[in-house]
Amino acid sequence: MRNGQLMTGYRSDKGVGRMEKREIGELEPYLEKRAGFSWLPQSDTEYYASEAAHANLKFTQHERDVMNIPDYLLWSIGNFFLFFVLGIICIILSVRVREHKRTLEYDKTLKISKRTLTMNIFSTVIGIGFLVTMLALLINKSSTTF
Repeated sequence: MRNGQLMTGYRSDKGVGRMEKREIGELEPYLEKRAGFSWLPQSDTEYYASEAAHANLKFTQHERDVMNIPDYLLWSIGNFFLFFVLGIICIILSVRVREHKRTLEYDKTLKISKRTLTMNIFSTVIGIGFLVTMLALLINKSSTTF
């Protein structure tokens, strides 16, 4: 009790706060008690509907879809070490995918992501082929020189 007022503790998102007993009484019609949980909004009140709408505004389905488009950056970095020239092109495409993800342009992002995937596959095949060819030539040269 502080200054003749009964204070009741509650948890907020930003830490521990205090709420007066009369404030709890004013909010009680909008809240329900669930076992093991603090006071939660009831589903049939305006408060609950506004909170649900606010939560849905954070990420719409379209934004989630754009964020789930892969950019293949790690694969592009691997291709950079495997075959330098095509690896640079793959990294540039991966960075472009990330830039378009920030602008939430779904169609352009998906198109560039598919190009990046194709370029990464091509670069990996060419890089492995180049590496195998160079190793075969090196082994063939070393076996014929004695």
